Amino acid sequence: MTKEQVRVAPDKKVVAVLPAYNLEKSIAGIVERTKPFVDDVIVVADGSKDNTGEAARNAGAIVPEPELVRGKGFAVRKGFKLALSLHPDVVVLMDSDGQHLPEEISDLVKPMLDDNIDMVVGSRMLGTLRTSTINKFGNWGLKFISFLVTWRWLTDTESGFRVFRASKLEEMTLNSIGYEIESELLLKALHRKFRIKEVPIHVPMAVPGVTVWDGLKVGLYKVRTGLKIKFGLEPA
Repeated sequence: MTKEQVRVAPDKKVVAVLPAYNLEKSIAGIVERTKPFVDDVIVVADGSKDNTGEAARNAGAIVPEPELVRGKGFAVRKGFKLALSLHPDVVVLMDSDGQHLPEEISDLVKPMLDDNIDMVVGSRMLGTLRTSTINKFGNWGLKFISFLVTWRWLTDTESGFRVFRASKLEEMTLNSIGYEIESELLLKALHRKFRIKEVPIHVPMAVPGVTVWDGLKVGLYKVRTGLKIKFGLEPA
């Protein structure tokens, strides 16, 4: 099967950003599965204590010079900066631990092209989510907090599988270091009135999710940052 056969938009340049941490044994497989759907795969392996970066590079990914900084938000922002320097039309953000299926990339890209959408969110709630009951409860709580600060109900506000129109992504000012990056992206996209659509995704494996403490921190971040953005105290 050729790239043209699996690409939903072969006339558009699509770049995937995959933050990765200590995934030396599995990252090559994820990169190989992602390549048919995009033009370039960027793997940011900062803070990893193994050879994740080298394994990804050997599989054909672009791997920026590693730094000792650990944090998903830092990795995502670094990956976005590199991705935008490649002048893409579309940027895909996807976790690289196996919980997101590269084969669903086209499902997320398609509505952006058909409906002139700015941001597509892969919703585990519309598809399949395999995780603990406490994490499902925590996800619901974070969704409700998001609704209170934005007055926009989405089924999955914490999904890490998203697609952005590159020109709109470039407008955003992002500052997150850790897991709150998904919240920051969503809050600022809503504030900028991005046209957002959710599509179902399927999680093929049980995922631990963030800790309860991390969830509480993300919830507090949503309230604090949502209010700051609303009152113009933080740029979107």
